[in-house]
Amino acid sequence: MKEFIRSSFPYFKKYLPVQILATLFGLMRIVILLVTPQVISLMVDRVINPLLGAESVQNGSIFLFLVEHETDPVRIFGILAATLALFAVLFFICFYLKWNLAHYFAMKSEKAMRTDALNKVNGASAPLLARYSSGDLVLITTSDARRVRSFYTENLQFTLDNLFYIVVSSVFLCKINYLLLFLPFLGGLATLFTAIAFQKKFSRLFDRMREENAALTTTVQESIYGIRTVASFAREEEREKRFDTDNRTLMKSWLRRGDLFGVRQIATWGLRAAIFLGEVCLGIYLGYNQKITAGDFTATIGYLGMLMWQFTGLLHCFNNMQNNLVSGKRLFGFLNDRDEVAERYGNDLPSSAPALSFKNVSVKNGDVYALDRIDLELPYGKKLGVMGRTGSGKTLLLKLMQGFAEYDEGTIALDGKPLHDYDRDALARTYSYAMQNVFLFSNTIAANIALYDPYGTQEDMLRAGGLAEVDEFVSRFPEGYDTTVGEKGFGLSGGQKQRVSIARALYKNAPVLLFDDVTSALDLDTERKVMQNLEHACGEKTRVTVTHRAAALKDCDEIIFLDRGKIVERGSFEELLALNGNFAEIYKRQANEVAYAQ
Repeated sequence: MKEFIRSSFPYFKKYLPVQILATLFGLMRIVILLVTPQVISLMVDRVINPLLGAESVQNGSIFLFLVEHETDPVRIFGILAATLALFAVLFFICFYLKWNLAHYFAMKSEKAMRTDALNKVNGASAPLLARYSSGDLVLITTSDARRVRSFYTENLQFTLDNLFYIVVSSVFLCKINYLLLFLPFLGGLATLFTAIAFQKKFSRLFDRMREENAALTTTVQESIYGIRTVASFAREEEREKRFDTDNRTLMKSWLRRGDLFGVRQIATWGLRAAIFLGEVCLGIYLGYNQKITAGDFTATIGYLGMLMWQFTGLLHCFNNMQNNLVSGKRLFGFLNDRDEVAERYGNDLPSSAPALSFKNVSVKNGDVYALDRIDLELPYGKKLGVMGRTGSGKTLLLKLMQGFAEYDEGTIALDGKPLHDYDRDALARTYSYAMQNVFLFSNTIAANIALYDPYGTQEDMLRAGGLAEVDEFVSRFPEGYDTTVGEKGFGLSGGQKQRVSIARALYKNAPVLLFDDVTSALDLDTERKVMQNLEHACGEKTRVTVTHRAAALKDCDEIIFLDRGKIVERGSFEELLALNGNFAEIYKRQANEVAYAQ
């Protein structure tokens, strides 16, 4: 609890005066509930009993002064009824102000927690994100923030209300007759022991349910995002079985929760019924011995009914707080989780014409080198081509350039300074990265291209689309660039998505352009046009092109060929052909395949 308050309170501190005001309105509401039986007791002793022929008696109501000198039951009824009506109006005003004030400002705190969580996700390094499943991250940025907010706006508020009611109603019961306080006090202790007995069980169960819910969320996300892959391999049944397994596991936990809740309810309701019956018997006994009046007895029943509800309410609040603490542990555990990789970076800003260099750079994957002693010079304006067989480290090389991956040995320098000296956001703005795995948002084609700057000019967006040959297929859509694509680009072919990805990189207009095998799904004619357009569009910009098609690298200043993380060949297009090595072999084979296809 201490760690939860330490982490969460700063989000609510700004609105603490409002929360205090909301709490005061809540306490005023409780005061109205508490004094209402005092009015009703007068109604019984000064109105109902006389109208039924019994003698009017004085009782210990705090509102006796309202009707102390009145003798007409009808007039007394009017005064007391008006008082009850006033209390009803005040009750609803206080309730409205308490609820809306607390939630309105607490929602701002919840929004801040969600924003911080999402910003942490967006800025996190790959090693940090690897420690969390996608289901965990979804819950952290959505439901966990809401549950932390409910701790302050609901459970903490209700706990204060319940405690206040218990204390003040106990005072009123003691004022009527101190013996009436014994059984409720005994019931309160029993309720407390019941809460303690169930606390650890509920806490462990809530922890497990959070993990199971995250696993189920991950399974659902994977099934939806990979729906085409699942269908193409006819693995629907396997995915359904996995979902069913995760679903059943979570269902069993919910059933266990229901069992625990039912047992606890039986215990608390049985206890409440016993206390209520005992208090009624005690009230009858005191009334028979003229220790309390009929009005006092009526007020006692009113206090007792609500008093037992307050004990039960405390029990609910304590259990809900366990839920809040579990969510807070996960949310703030993520927010406070150190990102050692991100902390390595400084605040320097790259130049507008950056020069990049690799000096003996190596990346280990266990005992194996994913990249081994890479030496590379990328002065501004250089056109570098990268080839290699699958798994040779091509994509990893591009990630290292941007700081998306970390190296274990050597030095990567930008403009002569270590890459870690630079601000990570500034580094990201230095590169236009067209990724191998294209992700498109459920939005228009124009919005996907203009991702970097949604408020940029339409002319820039159309220019980028034209250079990437997006015009060729967009012109066939009735709505053109305003055509909405489905989530992850549903509705577009692989080649169409790649062209949108290239256009997105060109629209960003960064000094360094990185293309990671983004023409693999294009036909040769379209690829040729795109590469020619890129050569024309890049101008003096640095361009790094990763591809499996050797012919696409003809215009590069230098080409490197990677094999098992090492540069085994390097040189111009003509030099590599003359070397008659791996590159030349692939080029000749692909040229023969093209000739055969024609």
